[in-house]
Amino acid sequence: MKLEIDTDAGTIKIGTAAAQPLLSADAFHVLSSLWVRVGWNLKYSYGFTWFGRPVIQLPEDLVRIQEVIWRLQPDVIVETGIAHGGSLVFYASIMKAIGKGRVVGVDIEIKPLNKTAIDTHPLRPLITTIEGSSIEPDIVGKVREQIPAGATVLVLLDSNHTYCFDPFIRFPFARKSDSLAA
Repeated sequence: MKLEIDTDAGTIKIGTAAAQPLLSADAFHVLSSLWVRVGWNLKYSYGFTWFGRPVIQLPEDLVRIQEVIWRLQPDVIVETGIAHGGSLVFYASIMKAIGKGRVVGVDIEIKPLNKTAIDTHPLRPLITTIEGSSIEPDIVGKVREQIPAGATVLVLLDSNHTYCFDPFIRFPFARKSDSLAA
């Protein structure tokens, strides 16, 4: 894709199309998409922490997910794929601010350094970590044990970035009544 940006004229030309206003919705979409691609390539999201833990999320995404959490007010947040634990700490801090709830993090491998950091974090009482594949029956059972009957659950899928699938089949602890973000 070829982009021509003329800030003096206030226009953007995308490919062979006619120039359009630089401050238009179409220009914003193209520039935002390009910004995200470059950011991921440069590992921009790796530069952020939450209460001392690397969070590996874009700040815009963190703001958006807190909006979802605030509106839903879940009793349990289940996150698959926890990396360094920053997202778990982020969610736990929101749950603490809401005044209820807890976070369950599942990962196929939790590195010892990350496990220690999560286990010694001040928000640890609100966090449970489970090591193993989130689609294995025994791990699914361990997750289910952490979800009280009638609980409102938010499932956040951040473990498999390779293909699309039906998460209610792949993640059997997610119920049709739960909220899901992938």
